[in-house]
Amino acid sequence: MTRITDAAMSNHYLNSINRLKSSISLLQRQIASGNTVEKPSDSPSKSVILIRNNDILNQINSNLNNIKTGLSFLNQTIFSLEVIQSEMLNLIGKLTDIEDPLKQKNLNNYADQIEQSLKIIMDVANAKADGKYVFGGTDLSGDPFKFSSDNQTIEQNANSKGRINAKVSSGVTQKINLTGVEVFGTILNGNGSLDKNAAVGSVKNIEQAVYDSFGNQYKFQMQFEKADQQKYEFTYTLLDSDNNIIHSSTEPQVLEFDPITGYLISVDGKAPSETNISVPDKRINFFVDFQNMIESNSDSVYFDLNQQTDIFNLLKNISRNLRNGILPTAEQKAQVEKFNLRVLDKLAEIGNIINQFNSFENMLNQQSMDLHTINQEVDGVDIVKSIIDLQNKDYLLQITQKIAASILPKSLLDYL
Repeated sequence: MTRITDAAMSNHYLNSINRLKSSISLLQRQIASGNTVEKPSDSPSKSVILIRNNDILNQINSNLNNIKTGLSFLNQTIFSLEVIQSEMLNLIGKLTDIEDPLKQKNLNNYADQIEQSLKIIMDVANAKADGKYVFGGTDLSGDPFKFSSDNQTIEQNANSKGRINAKVSSGVTQKINLTGVEVFGTILNGNGSLDKNAAVGSVKNIEQAVYDSFGNQYKFQMQFEKADQQKYEFTYTLLDSDNNIIHSSTEPQVLEFDPITGYLISVDGKAPSETNISVPDKRINFFVDFQNMIESNSDSVYFDLNQQTDIFNLLKNISRNLRNGILPTAEQKAQVEKFNLRVLDKLAEIGNIINQFNSFENMLNQQSMDLHTINQEVDGVDIVKSIIDLQNKDYLLQITQKIAASILPKSLLDYL
């Protein structure tokens, strides 16, 4: 018969009490945190799942923050475009009113109204959102648009271009801005195809009319010389109405096309973007865009000008002419209406991007909910069961302490 010593009994009760206290402490922490796994060693298999899911949740939260910031910028862009479009409708109405001979007695009044609309549109075009110019592209150096030193024309910052992107999902980024160039700029757009079967050294010549800020016409002569397979050197010459050269390229730009798809892949080794043609002393400032050009078996390349001059200088010219008693021309009225249509197109474009952002946001929120549900199933605490277990263990602890108090030596009770 084995004799149970007082020391053995003391150790048994002491260990039981400590285990109960540890178990109670664990249940209390689990109830407070809502998690059953406190450290990886508690359950390696569950920990792997939780770590992976939490990494994905962190990425989702980051993308949701990007979407929130992007939507704020996009909504400001929508607001700016709506203000501009409202002013354009006012301007179209004023230009229609001027056609009435009875309303042509005070053209200075109409000039004042057009100047006021011009100021509003310029203020909106230079507006900021989240510290960035709404229409300034990636350039933060100054207002995208400003009056010339003599206050006769409006100048555009040639760097008011560049994409602002937001990462909205894994591997997916979305442009969130409209540049000053694409909304307000005068752009000579290249279309059609250069002939890939043309001999190296052959030259494709194209001439296009362009205009200064006052509406005076110039000749823009372009040359595309085939330098190698899929490569062309672009040069240009700008002439006035008397065929005097007023500006020309200092060195060629190299356009490179994809040998398989035929799409333009680079300009001077960089991603294709608008090329600025600027002659400040002649008040000429426009952009050449090659991005829609391709190389194929046909020779069908052509260029078209989106507008003779930007809306700011167009309105400035109309106002100036009204003060001199000259009514707006049919072409000027057509340009105003054309710009209004462009603003409507941009409103639709931004609206589509906002819809895409909302779709991504809904998708990410659903993914987040699903992952939280999985984590709850893997690591979640059954609160009701845990509270009952806590009450039972607390009751056992009290009983154990009472039993120990009745049978263990005084020194052990003092310790307890």
